[in-house]
This record gives sequence, C-alpha cells and structure tokens, in this order.
Amino acid sequence: MGKSEQIMSEISDGDAITAIDEGVINSMALATWVDDKTMDVAIINGRNSRAIKRQRKRAVDQLKRKISRCKNGSYKHRRLIKAKKKVQSKAKLALRDFDHQVSHKAANHVITHRSGAVVPSDVRGIECYAKKRIGRHSRQQLSQCSRGIQERYLQEKTQLELVHQDECYFSQTCPMCKTHKRASGRYYRCKNLICGLTCHRYTIRAINILQNALYEEYTPIGLDTKLRVTYLRAVERWSIDQRKTHHMVQCRKAKARSSAQMWALVEETLLSKPKLATSSTSIDSSMPDQLVTLT
Repeated sequence: MGKSEQIMSEISDGDAITAIDEGVINSMALATWVDDKTMDVAIINGRNSRAIKRQRKRAVDQLKRKISRCKNGSYKHRRLIKAKKKVQSKAKLALRDFDHQVSHKAANHVITHRSGAVVPSDVRGIECYAKKRIGRHSRQQLSQCSRGIQERYLQEKTQLELVHQDECYFSQTCPMCKTHKRASGRYYRCKNLICGLTCHRYTIRAINILQNALYEEYTPIGLDTKLRVTYLRAVERWSIDQRKTHHMVQCRKAKARSSAQMWALVEETLLSKPKLATSSTSIDSSMPDQLVTLT
C-alpha cells in the first residue's frame, strides 16, 4: 500500500479532503467538498510577496553599485554594508510574516471544513524541469517562491500530513465535461457550449487535484455543482474606493476638529483677557457721588 493510499484509508467518514494548488501570483487555491452539490474554493493572493522581493532586489542592487565604488574597509563601505544587511533582514521578516498569513488563512479553511487530509500539488523542482520552456525571469520567480515554507507552516498549524499530487494537464481539462482547452489569461472558459464553465484557472487545477485524490483518477463533477469561490488577501489592503472614502472622512473630521479647537481658543482668550480699569472703578459704585479731595 502506498503512502497516499495509507493516509486516505485513515480518514474517517465524517472528514473531508482539501486539495491545494500552489502558484506564484496566487499562493494557494484550496478546494473542498461541502456536500454532494456544493464545493468551496478559497484563492489566497500572493502578489504582496512578489512586491517585497522586487523592492528588496532593487534596493540591494543600488547598494551593490555604491559599494563597488568604495574602498574596502572605509567608513562609507562599512556603512553601505550595514544598510544592505538591514534591507535584507527587513525583507526576510516581511516574507516570514507573509508566509504565516498565507498558511493561517489556509489552515482556517482546512479546520473549518474538518478536513482529514491535505493534498497539495506536486510542483517541487518545477523550475528545473521547465528550464527549456520558460525564460530566466519566470524561472527566477519560481525558484524564489516559498512553497516549502508555507507547506511546513500549514502542516504545523493543522497537524496533518501533506500528500503531494501530480497536476499534469489539470489546468487544461474542464472539471465538468472533460473538455481539453488551454487556459488563456487568468480565467478558463470551456469551449463546450453545453457546459460553458468560466472560472479562475487556479480553481480548475484545485478541483481536478481534489477529484484525482478522491477517486485515484480524473473524475468530472456534475453540471449542477455549485462552486463558491472566495478571494482572500494574505495581507489586508484597502481598495482604491476604500482609501478615497477614508480620506474624505478624515478630512471632515479634521475640519470639525479644527473649528472646535478654534472656538475653544477664542473662548479661552475671552475668559483670560484682563478687564480694563474705568473711572468708576476707583469709587464705590454703591455709594452716591462723593466729593473727592485731592491733596
């Protein structure tokens, strides 16, 4: 009995199986059956990781050019070396936090659906196998992707053993009618007019991995299956509309606060302003007019 068959046999009847498709743009796409007619799919965005690595590379390259023009052991050379280590350390901490955020959201999906097994796609060493088919920039992105770290964090959070599953041609096969079509762009559109499935390409791969793990062969889902796709961000960010709304609210609060502070300052000034002495203050106003003799 193989490792995958042994783990599948240990799953109880009430537990489900979660399949994971891993990528560069989207870190994870998780698919789990809720019932016979409903499937939940969660796609976790991973663009923040690419931004951190791109910013780190740009800053390190600039510092390297400056270091190459300095004399070894000089004060400026030591200062630039220190700045370079600081940039790398800061990026390392940001990537560590990002990997924890991705694994945390994936673990929430697994625990919520009471999954007894996690089946990620087997993309280990893909940058070496795809060396002749992709360019060096894409190969660099694949080699820098932290899939292994995220899988280790997920395994620690869920206490489940991961069983890798091959994903060959899973992105080109419709999960409902088995029609083969190469995905163009971000979405997959089935060319079968009866099916007409249109969804994210990561969703297609996650569903096919799940079906292959359940039945040990490719088995299509029903045409009446309801797919509930949820898009998640690893690190919470505001959209453009949210940022504009927040800016407008903060401007109104600042104007109200400035006007209130202005009126409070005016009242304080009026209360603290000393009264000017008049001619009647030197004489008791309660007494009738008296004759004041000057000496």
